[in-house]
Amino acid sequence: MSVDLHNHSSFSPDSQTPVEEIVEEAILKGLKVIGISDHDDLDDSFPDSYRMKDPEIYLRSLSRMKENSVIKVLAGLEVGLQSCAKTLPEGDFDYFIYSVHGIPGIKDLTSGDVWTLYLEEAIEAISGIDRPGFFGHIDFLRRYLPGHKALDNEELLCELLRKLIRAGIGIEINTSGWRYPYKEPSPQRWIVEKYFLCGGKFVTIGSDSHRREDVGSHVSDALLLLKSIGFKEVFYCEKMEYKPVALTIY
Repeated sequence: MSVDLHNHSSFSPDSQTPVEEIVEEAILKGLKVIGISDHDDLDDSFPDSYRMKDPEIYLRSLSRMKENSVIKVLAGLEVGLQSCAKTLPEGDFDYFIYSVHGIPGIKDLTSGDVWTLYLEEAIEAISGIDRPGFFGHIDFLRRYLPGHKALDNEELLCELLRKLIRAGIGIEINTSGWRYPYKEPSPQRWIVEKYFLCGGKFVTIGSDSHRREDVGSHVSDALLLLKSIGFKEVFYCEKMEYKPVALTIY
């Protein structure tokens, strides 16, 4: 069974894709579980941050898709956490993707120990969060760093991973990295291996699509990666409960 839990619809300002088209594309690509996870940045002081304006309308739209679709449709939300803003929104959400999209006070990512600052912020942002979900694209800053510099603070990374595991929060294999010049998932394989060796098991897959054509992209690559590391299952959340799916390669 193929799962893609990270998709942005026209309820996010950076996507023009209707929810209906995301589900249609998921069906065409043979996915069995599709999650819509539009943006809600709890700290709206960052450039390009976005608070979801109509969560009730959003949830009603997804409820209709759940009722009328031949595949499982889930109502998610990509919650933009920060150390100063982590009160989770209320509503009938199936799951959250917890993403830290910035470092307070840092606008220039070209100098300084960016990865240390980012991981320190992520560790603090996730503190106290205990609702099921998945930490999104752990090393996504590579998109914006000179030379796409990879995460390099292993000690703080392990602290973050252990904190997630203790809180019962999973991680996401974000396949969008394969669409960037560095051609690797986010996080990189060695980070996923660290999570596995630390005892982590709640792992999911998300394409981070903002266009119809990217729905489900590189999901098969993510499945192969997880199988080679030793994972036996991937997970999704329905009504805030983890559901395992046997890891099957097509």
